[in-house]
Amino acid sequence: NAVMAGRYWGIWTRGKLELLRRYLEAFTTASKRQREIVYLDLFGGQPENYDRLTGERLSGSPEIALTTQPPFTKLRFFELEPNASALEAALRESFNDRDFVVYPGDANVQIHEALAELRPVNWAPTFAFIDPNGPDTYWTTLEALARHKRKDLTKVELWLLFPAALFTRNLPVDGAARPDDEAAISRMYGSDLWQLIYQRRVEGLISPGDAREEYVNLMRWRLQTDLGYVWTHPLEVLNEQGRPLYHMIFATDHEVGDKIMRHLYAQAAVEFPAMREAARQRRARDREREAGIMSLFEEELDVDLHAPVARGERFYEYVPPWPPPAISDAD
Repeated sequence: NAVMAGRYWGIWTRGKLELLRRYLEAFTTASKRQREIVYLDLFGGQPENYDRLTGERLSGSPEIALTTQPPFTKLRFFELEPNASALEAALRESFNDRDFVVYPGDANVQIHEALAELRPVNWAPTFAFIDPNGPDTYWTTLEALARHKRKDLTKVELWLLFPAALFTRNLPVDGAARPDDEAAISRMYGSDLWQLIYQRRVEGLISPGDAREEYVNLMRWRLQTDLGYVWTHPLEVLNEQGRPLYHMIFATDHEVGDKIMRHLYAQAAVEFPAMREAARQRRARDREREAGIMSLFEEELDVDLHAPVARGERFYEYVPPWPPPAISDAD
């Protein structure tokens, strides 16, 4: 058998791409009266993607965006070489009549050129999919996106992969973090505030799960407080064994975007058994906390994880971010 070039992905990637497809269709449908609708994909990937279990070909995010109906009118993709050239060639083959550009190089650098080129349409509904493999997004990039559109209009919507689970895996609790890891995380937050969460974890004051929640909360807090987004929705993505992989944080200041993503996150949590079980665990843990029972360990709780979905059972509810340690300590 000929070996297929490309990347192989787990079931969670298929689920994330399906969620992206559903949201983009809702986004362009809600925006269909506008003359221009813009899509930005900061880590476009490569053209050939396959399901790890079945070997079936998966449409990557650029292809999903280009086949969305109603269509986006301008699409801008970013990818490092040599993947950028391969992506450009594959997309030209199928979508040569569309207004798209593949920017080769680091998205954190190239985004500024792309946004300058798009300034004449900075009134248009704009969605940015930011799906790196690790802490590769800079705060300066998120800032540029949040400030791109005219001040009297809603902001560029962001859907950001946030690797909090990677932080809890890679930051040692018995020694110093590597300077390169520290620099990457600070660059992503645009702040050193995360160090206070890390310090609490090193001192054994919080569990790995609580540290993950605090890391995600800090990013949401920064997006809302510093960049002016009104809602940030976090969705924890788990592997087949139910272990945390990363969070997808959606940021919007548009009521319609908020409403659609609440619905889609709730739907995703019902469709993915691991997410359902995590939601039940989280609810049980919250009940224990309310009762004053605290634990530093990720122990199994007495909760029926495999129960069928009960009528009215909710697996996703919006909770606003809370003030992070440094802010709450200062009050």
